[in-house]
Amino acid sequence: MEEACLQITAHKVKMSEITFEKIKESYITIKTLLEQKQEALIKKDLEGLANCDEKLICAYNEIKVIYEHKENLNLTQEQKNELNEITAQIGHLQKNNEVLITHSLNVINKIFEGILNITSAKNADYNHLGKKNQESNLDISSITEEA
Repeated sequence: MEEACLQITAHKVKMSEITFEKIKESYITIKTLLEQKQEALIKKDLEGLANCDEKLICAYNEIKVIYEHKENLNLTQEQKNELNEITAQIGHLQKNNEVLITHSLNVINKIFEGILNITSAKNADYNHLGKKNQESNLDISSITEEA
């Protein structure tokens, strides 16, 4: 998928002249996709998350191809500042998404730990032959004496 996306992007970028507007559009696309990814992470929408990741790969490849042809870039300082502002926003969104992903992984790990603790407690009731261990013969209740 990534290779096909890169080939399509390379052809698309080579076919058109690389302009500031094209670069800015690519960065804004990445920013928008990262915002959508953040929403998908919050909503626990795995399909939306996968869709965003696929589109992000293509968008990042587009930027990669643009910068491979950077000799065609003649940006003013104002344009560079505008792109730097967008990339700072992208960096902030990426860090937020990393925190959300880390939190999600921690929650999943805690769930697995709980499941493993339950199953290991059940396994302790059986010996190495698979037979149920003898229960203690201690009578805790005074009802046993009366009966």
